[in-house]
Amino acid sequence: MGAENVFEEEVRRRIHFAPEPAWVKIQDFKRPATLDQSMAPYGFYTWLVDDQSRLDLHPHRYNRTIEEVVNLSAMSYLANVTLPFNPYYDDLTIHHIRILRGDEVIEVDVKSRYIVMRRERSFERLVLDGRWTMAITLPDVRVGDIIDTAMTLAGDPACFQGEFSVPVMLQNVIYWDKRHARLLVPPQRQIYMRPFPLGWTEPKVSKLDDGYSEILFEAEHIRECDYESDSPGWVMPVRGAYASSIDNWPRVGDVMRTGFEGDNNYPEGLLAVIQQIEADHDKVADRIVAAVRWVQESIRYFAFSFGEGGFVPRTLKEIYADRIGDCKDVSKMIAAMLTKMGVESWPALVDTKRGFDLINTQPRLGSFNHCISMCVHEGRMYWFEGTSDVAQGGDLAHMAQNDLGYALILKPGGDLVRMMDKQPALDYEVREVIHLPEKKGEETLIEIDYIYRGARADGVRRELRHQSLTSYVEDRCALFSYIYGMNMCAIPQMIDDRGLNEITITTLVTTDNPWHRGGGDKVFFSPESGFDYVLEEPEGRRRFPFDIGDVREGRITTLIKTGLTLVWPEKAKVWDFGGLRLSFTPHQTAEGYEAVRDYTVVRPWLSADEKMALDRAYSEIGTYDRMSICVPAQPALSWLPGFITRAAIWGGLPLAGVAIWLIARLL
Repeated sequence: MGAENVFEEEVRRRIHFAPEPAWVKIQDFKRPATLDQSMAPYGFYTWLVDDQSRLDLHPHRYNRTIEEVVNLSAMSYLANVTLPFNPYYDDLTIHHIRILRGDEVIEVDVKSRYIVMRRERSFERLVLDGRWTMAITLPDVRVGDIIDTAMTLAGDPACFQGEFSVPVMLQNVIYWDKRHARLLVPPQRQIYMRPFPLGWTEPKVSKLDDGYSEILFEAEHIRECDYESDSPGWVMPVRGAYASSIDNWPRVGDVMRTGFEGDNNYPEGLLAVIQQIEADHDKVADRIVAAVRWVQESIRYFAFSFGEGGFVPRTLKEIYADRIGDCKDVSKMIAAMLTKMGVESWPALVDTKRGFDLINTQPRLGSFNHCISMCVHEGRMYWFEGTSDVAQGGDLAHMAQNDLGYALILKPGGDLVRMMDKQPALDYEVREVIHLPEKKGEETLIEIDYIYRGARADGVRRELRHQSLTSYVEDRCALFSYIYGMNMCAIPQMIDDRGLNEITITTLVTTDNPWHRGGGDKVFFSPESGFDYVLEEPEGRRRFPFDIGDVREGRITTLIKTGLTLVWPEKAKVWDFGGLRLSFTPHQTAEGYEAVRDYTVVRPWLSADEKMALDRAYSEIGTYDRMSICVPAQPALSWLPGFITRAAIWGGLPLAGVAIWLIARLL
């Protein structure tokens, strides 16, 4: 079957209809008299989830689900069955789809009702994976009906070389009444298993008469997992295990190197590009950066992942001729160009979600979801993202590198390596200078420099490809209007230092009346909050770590130039939450009042205890987040009325005496 020309009739030839094969252990089912509707929050109740795999060189994976329609909200989900599969290497066999209505069993005639359709669910992300979907609309489904579906998928990509990996989920985000999972391993194959961090139910292992080993998991009344959406991607909130035919990462690399090595057929145009880069740059470090940027600027991202294209890159000739490619293609191109220049360079596999925990999981195929490239220069490793939609800034020392935890370098004998010990760097800085006038009616001038470095600078360049600089800062001007009312926000100015990978955007704001009233006091709020990039709303109890983003630093420096007497926090303050540090440092200067608010993300996550400690300090930290500076009202002069009275009396008595003397003389 060709990789580009799969038509409906060919897809239908990969769909079969047959009873369950003899190796499947069919589970009996009889609906109990009662159903706990509290276990059906989405409108359906799952009675059985049954997965059975026969792990031959051509593996077969059987699945049966039994679900009940509890209310109308689940009708469209259960009455419309969709079964995605890849016809390039999958054979799909439908065993049955039944509707159980009381004691009645209604067999759905799937063969006459199904359709197949090409559904590229990732097309908006510029990915064509060639998957098709078998769709069946079930007739006359009613509330209370039970849908019983059984099918088998057979096949794996040839590039897997007969190796397999199977996740065994023993828990889910929904309640399961019964879970049955069974692995059949032929005598000539090894299987290696490692449980998820939350553990597993110990399987029963037995030897069958045909020599196969049976690994069996059975459980009932499995509660839904305690899921927290803001946990790091590597957190597995369920019980279960990975099963794999591979017990070491170098073997995974051996399998996945297919297509990455042995391609030395450089097209003439690519050789000319390499020669030009070498002619333009004397230093090896500059050549490395130029090659990476050429790929980022010249190879447009698009993934043709038909068949084995999801695992095997295309040839250098194809990539260069089409000037399009996915992560595998561009990583292969960068590594090939640098290798031609005499630099040690390789593609590398990473997982953008679970990369930090790969070292603790079972080595297996399917561990990775992305490909990048790396090189070694002067004893140091550098990592490159070829699919960046904007050419990265910076020389080699200042080019942003994303720490994704662990990577598998695709070189002979390559093993899982820790990408880097990334240290926090100041990637975002704001410098505010506020001129607060003493006299009423004079304008307040606010000068703000926004400074972006590294990945943050690349992000600004990416956004400015689709909008003007003025529209980019519109949200800030809107914020100034919210804080200060009527104001004038000047056209921003930008300086882009590509060598240091640093962007500075300068904004000027003027306003006639920046003051808020607090009682009788006048209150001024600083334009920028100090901790909003790391300060999250309190959540209470946690079970899992909290995702706080990449290792980084941020700093907001506020200088207020004024002759007014200000009331402000005079003491420095530091909060340390292990993975996150915050600080507030005030200074009284000759020019006025200065405060520096810093945050440092030490690692990409907080432990559950650290996040709860941050929550407890939320209110206190919030008072420093967007500072309020106070000019107290003039105190009430309670002594003044008495003073005036006394002055009038003591000043008036002599005058009264003179008047009496004059009157007496005249008489």
